[in-house]
Amino acid sequence: TIVNPGNPTGVSIPKATLQRAVDLCRQHGVWLVLDCTYEYFTTDREHHQPIPTFPDDKHVLHIFSFSKSYSLAGYRCGYICLSKDSEDLWPSIMKIQDTIPIGPPRISQIVALGAMQVGKEWVYEKYDTLQGSRKAILDALHPLRTMGGSGAMYVMAQLPPTVRDDIEVCRRLVEDYGIATIPGTYCGFPGWIRVCYANLEPDICLVAAQRLRDGVQDIVVDAATSE
Repeated sequence: TIVNPGNPTGVSIPKATLQRAVDLCRQHGVWLVLDCTYEYFTTDREHHQPIPTFPDDKHVLHIFSFSKSYSLAGYRCGYICLSKDSEDLWPSIMKIQDTIPIGPPRISQIVALGAMQVGKEWVYEKYDTLQGSRKAILDALHPLRTMGGSGAMYVMAQLPPTVRDDIEVCRRLVEDYGIATIPGTYCGFPGWIRVCYANLEPDICLVAAQRLRDGVQDIVVDAATSE
């Protein structure tokens, strides 16, 4: 399974890289599941083109959700797309549909249909309002090595080598600077922190970014003096 754009990393994977994964899975006769929950949340799109998909490859399944793209978290509605040539997979898909979810609530289906009728341009317009917050957070993390920021709503930052306890760093950022981040340890990246830039209004996010900048600078200075 590949999540693109990525959570927790915030990385948007280019088509050439995904194509290598598609070809590799085909070569070895295995399925590739592409989790496209953040399909419209990418900063490097050209002419508002969506993320790469592979509808003609019968070994590739695409998972989509309304939770993020259309801000419908809690409605629990999404869908799966696969090639028309994947006849051998359809019975298993229908078995899962029949025995586990049956179907999302009626209200969720109505809202999801309305979201699709409004279209992705509405999503792009809303997502673009995050770009100021994204830039402010990236600038605040500048002393550190960063990963992400090209997709979804997340950025990962690597702490100095002498700082080994990312959980303690996140606790310090909350207690001393009033800014909440997620320890990389909780995301499979010990020694990193994870920042989301979509939880606050843009003007408030600028205040948060300044707090983060102050905290990061102090952490970097403390790490340098402890070497």
